[in-house]
Amino acid sequence: MKYIHSVLFNLQVLLQALLIGLFLWADWNETAQAIICGMLLCSVGIPHGANDHLYRQSTTRGGLVKFTALYLGVMGGYLAIWWLAPTFALLIFFIISLHHFGQSNFENISVWYPPSLLWGTWLLALPVIIHWEEAMAIFSAMINSGSKEVVLTELWRWRIGIFLAFAYLSVLAYYEPKNFRRYALQWILITIWYWVTPLLFGFIVVFCLWHSLQSLQYQLIYFQTTQKGTLLEFIKALFPFGLLALTSFGIYVYYRGFVISEAFILLSLITLPHIFVMHRLYGVVHK
Repeated sequence: MKYIHSVLFNLQVLLQALLIGLFLWADWNETAQAIICGMLLCSVGIPHGANDHLYRQSTTRGGLVKFTALYLGVMGGYLAIWWLAPTFALLIFFIISLHHFGQSNFENISVWYPPSLLWGTWLLALPVIIHWEEAMAIFSAMINSGSKEVVLTELWRWRIGIFLAFAYLSVLAYYEPKNFRRYALQWILITIWYWVTPLLFGFIVVFCLWHSLQSLQYQLIYFQTTQKGTLLEFIKALFPFGLLALTSFGIYVYYRGFVISEAFILLSLITLPHIFVMHRLYGVVHK
């Protein structure tokens, strides 16, 4: 069954609608938002990218060593780019993220599938358009830029948002006519959520609820198909590296505090090798 018709998709729709209602009805202060974000990141956000070793081609111990060395090598190379050319590194982060978000949503391994590209673009661009000044401050900190932030008038932000919305819905109608209503409902709910929530809180919820859960579902399918494992075995397999990732993140927060710009750079370092792993996984699942 396609993801768009799965139980998970229906559950995500219900949860997102419920969250929108609760956020509009109740006064969620920063503490409440931080608690919810922490719970989501610890339960699905961080673990969904901490078990990539399960999907390596060689399941031997030597294969694990080779996979880990290559994984860390990619992270190290990307860290060097952040150090030498941070603006270019940020551009890489945007490109790989929009591809990654779109790919899982449409179950299409093509890098150039228009609905995937525009969906990933919408997920990243809309919160930036709505919270322009705050987003520009974060990007400026990520590239360690002391220059003035990019100024874009509200009118032009509206124009860009309307253009992207029209473009996405148009290609959706062309490429996914049978699933248009369900994808459009997803688009409406996430758009409303971004509109009513603060930048960081809104994005983390979308990242965990809509991306991380999707990714975990694909990983489970791959694990059951290729390794004939059960759901319980899959959950057990998540613990070693998932716990290591959570512990490392906890140590970082304890000593450094939660610096948004640094947190996004750390996320980018993990995202780059993770995307290569997941691209291969999607190819196997949808072969």
